[in-house]
Amino acid sequence: MAKVKVIAEIANAHLGDPGRLRELILAAAGSGADGVKFQWFHYDSLAVPDFIHYQTYIDLFIGKQQWAEAVQLAKDAGMEVWVDIYDEWGAGLLTELESQVDGLKIPTTVLQSLPLTLALLKFDKPLLIGVGGWLEEEMDTQLSYIRSHYKGPIVLMHGFQGYPTRTEDSNLSRIAHIKQTYQLEVGFADHEDADHEMAVDLPVYAYLLGASVIEKHITLNRAEKSIDYYSALEPEEFRRMVDKLRRAECVQGSLEIKESERSYLEDSSLRIVSRTELSPGQMITPENISYKRSSVPDAFMVRNASVQFPMIATAAIPANTPITPGKVKAPKICIAVICRLKSTRLRRKALREIHGIPAIERCLMNCLAVPGGYEVVLATSDLPDDQPLTAFNLNHKVKVVTGDPDNVAARMLSVAEAVQADIVVRVTGDNPAISPEMLKLLIDRHLASGADFTYAKESTMGTVGDVFTVEALRRLLHYSNPLTHAEYLSFYFFNNPHLFNLNAVDLPAEWVHPEWRLTMDEIQDLELFEEIYQALDVGARPLSFEELKEFLQGHPEVAERNRGIQVKWRDDTELVKELNAATTLKKGL
Repeated sequence: MAKVKVIAEIANAHLGDPGRLRELILAAAGSGADGVKFQWFHYDSLAVPDFIHYQTYIDLFIGKQQWAEAVQLAKDAGMEVWVDIYDEWGAGLLTELESQVDGLKIPTTVLQSLPLTLALLKFDKPLLIGVGGWLEEEMDTQLSYIRSHYKGPIVLMHGFQGYPTRTEDSNLSRIAHIKQTYQLEVGFADHEDADHEMAVDLPVYAYLLGASVIEKHITLNRAEKSIDYYSALEPEEFRRMVDKLRRAECVQGSLEIKESERSYLEDSSLRIVSRTELSPGQMITPENISYKRSSVPDAFMVRNASVQFPMIATAAIPANTPITPGKVKAPKICIAVICRLKSTRLRRKALREIHGIPAIERCLMNCLAVPGGYEVVLATSDLPDDQPLTAFNLNHKVKVVTGDPDNVAARMLSVAEAVQADIVVRVTGDNPAISPEMLKLLIDRHLASGADFTYAKESTMGTVGDVFTVEALRRLLHYSNPLTHAEYLSFYFFNNPHLFNLNAVDLPAEWVHPEWRLTMDEIQDLELFEEIYQALDVGARPLSFEELKEFLQGHPEVAERNRGIQVKWRDDTELVKELNAATTLKKGL
């Protein structure tokens, strides 16, 4: 909230004496007021001689020259000058002293005079408008009229105008209501009995409830019981009120978080600490961290965990160690398409064309379409027979890495090192219709779990890959190198849950069609793909699983072309038994 403006209302406490007026101005300045407010009028311009207070107006009258000197004194004292204008004479004086006047207050009686109100609005000065006791329909009418003739700043001054105001009539709850209703600043013109203890405190309460301007009468000596003394504070009391308001400003503060508060929070906040020893390349997730207080200033705070993690450890982190930005990095993910040309059932199948485009190119295009823009690498062997595959970089959108012809894990590790990846998504090159949607889901689930190996529990054959954390591949090669059955890499993870953290993902039911075979090992598989891609007229673009699914559901006879072809790793029981035995590693290695 902005600083509260405190205006010392001198009103008629000067008793018509220019010397006393000077004392009041200096007293207001010494009491810490931001401004003073005068009342300007001429007895003959304000009333006719038969009015009951006509003689009083004569006694209170101060001439133009004295007012000019008073305004100059207030400005010299560093205060704003605000004035109540009651008649045409006051409006004329305002014309003469306009450059030194900071704002106007329009009394309720003046609002009854259309000519005078219009004359004052033309001065384009900030306006204080007393609305104490007004009904809302009256406020609506008056404000509509004023706003139609004036576009400057307006402050609505709440406050009972009776002298003195009873404490129970202060009705401070209206401050917030008026502010919200009219979307204007609201002030408080206080007229509490000056001898009451609340005379100093009520303005503070009003400020804390939303008042941005406080108007309070000031007098030199209340014991004299001169005009307007009932609610007027003496200079020392006024200073006490201002001091309390300034303290209230400090307490109120602002919407900004203080640096001291922030520093305390950061010094005392829980930090992210390793729960167990973490190896370089290991994924850091909520499962292997804990939250403790620490004096390491740049250790991650708990409140940042959801934003920062998962992360990859870049160095060994002992257990119970605060984790800092220098020890971790965001995981880099790549998609490795594993492909060779050694197939005996469908020779050089990766180069076979499907509707005019090689099958491996179809696979690579779908991998490039995975949301997230992951780097795609074609991983083949360094043997001469596989060299034709190195040409498939798709205009340099795909990186080609050659490596160990038999050890798939070693080849995937070569891919990871070539592109500095921490997580590798494995796709086999004989899956031209690999699903971008499913790969994205598996990547997201892998990151969320922090697993070593993520796979789909059930799927449509040929549409999914699997996801490996590179550090887990390094561990596997440490345990068993060379791998005796590297072509069946996933078996090493399935059969060693004591060594690896596995994450089995349930794909959405609409993606799981075990009756379909969308991989390519036999001539019937090639014929199926050719019919699909021709029917859909799929050119050099990826094919989403949703589009593929819609076609096959509408043409169930197409899926019958390759039904019944044996899947060795699933249907050959002797091979499965051999694989399970060979890929089960002993504990403690």
